[in-house]
Amino acid sequence: MPRDGNAAVHCYDSARRGRKCLAASCVVVSLLVGVLRIAANDTVPSPGPRMLVEPAIISLGELDTSAGQLIFPARFALINGGDAPLHISTPRAGCGCTKLQLAKHDLAPGESTELKAMVDVTGRYGPQRFSIFVPNNASKTPSRLVIEATVPDTRTAWELMPPQLPVRDGTPARLQIRLFDKDRDLRITALELPNGCELLTSLPMIIVAGGLGRLDIRCRQDLSAPGGRLPFAVLSDHAEKVRDTGWLLVANEQTSPPDLPAKTAGTATRATVVPIEASTLKDLISSMQVVNDLFLLDIRQPDDFMRGHIPRSLCYPSTRWQLAQPPWPASALLVVIADHDDMAAKAAEQLAASKCRHVLVLRGGIAAWTAAAGVNTLETKLVTEP
Repeated sequence: MPRDGNAAVHCYDSARRGRKCLAASCVVVSLLVGVLRIAANDTVPSPGPRMLVEPAIISLGELDTSAGQLIFPARFALINGGDAPLHISTPRAGCGCTKLQLAKHDLAPGESTELKAMVDVTGRYGPQRFSIFVPNNASKTPSRLVIEATVPDTRTAWELMPPQLPVRDGTPARLQIRLFDKDRDLRITALELPNGCELLTSLPMIIVAGGLGRLDIRCRQDLSAPGGRLPFAVLSDHAEKVRDTGWLLVANEQTSPPDLPAKTAGTATRATVVPIEASTLKDLISSMQVVNDLFLLDIRQPDDFMRGHIPRSLCYPSTRWQLAQPPWPASALLVVIADHDDMAAKAAEQLAASKCRHVLVLRGGIAAWTAAAGVNTLETKLVTEP
């Protein structure tokens, strides 16, 4: 009897193990079927043209710039995975730092070509992302291709942040100085300011190695400036860089004539409109990490905006204006961008009535920007929120 009982238990365990094995086998078979189905779908051409990219994201890792190399290549394979001819229009880069070369624009089903990119990291440091847009006639296509890289920070000496410093109505403005050297301190010895401006920070000032220093500057409320800006200079004891220069962007309220009553506390004030050149805007954009309240407002219609706009600008046509409660703080510095100066000037006069420090107008509009920075610097993604 015990032997027969053991046999029964053995048979029961064997049956149970068999059921588990069968269940596991079913799961494995189901997974294999799913994988084969996905693979089949990928190999069977979809209706119409279909652009496949290998890879969609390229990571170059940390770049070696020790020998002075600043331009690095990257290559994408573009494949027509559909069953109809694929036409690829001229690829566009997200900035002028990326140059593109497409070997072939028209691909038959199953055919491939190479998209070569050369990224220029001059003036760039830390983690970087370079975007590439490839327009084509496929209904479904990757929204953008990306090249990622990390650029070692090999800068030495020091720089002004920002080199274009807005000043207005006697309010102190903050100029920061970044020291890149990690093995020495920096002594700021003097500041050359135009008449009507004063330094509120005591000198000399010591900036520790790899650190930041701050200078507070205040200009007279009735200070006038040809073209809306005045030069200034900072002097130091650095052996490689003794002096650096920048600009004060002056936008003061006009004083009222003596025979007019003074403004009361409830009287609304208007920001002053100051035209700027594309070169000045480039400097401002490069310092946006420091000037956090800078807003670039492209007042063209969304279709025009998406055909090409200045990096970091917002699509802000007049139909979206809410000047009573604008989406920027009272400390904001606005930059108006348009196709024509007349359009920008009219918009600036209206925007000057909103809460903001002052309003800058890009002289010459988008055309002036592309002439100074290049058409490849324009971006095409719709951006409407700050």
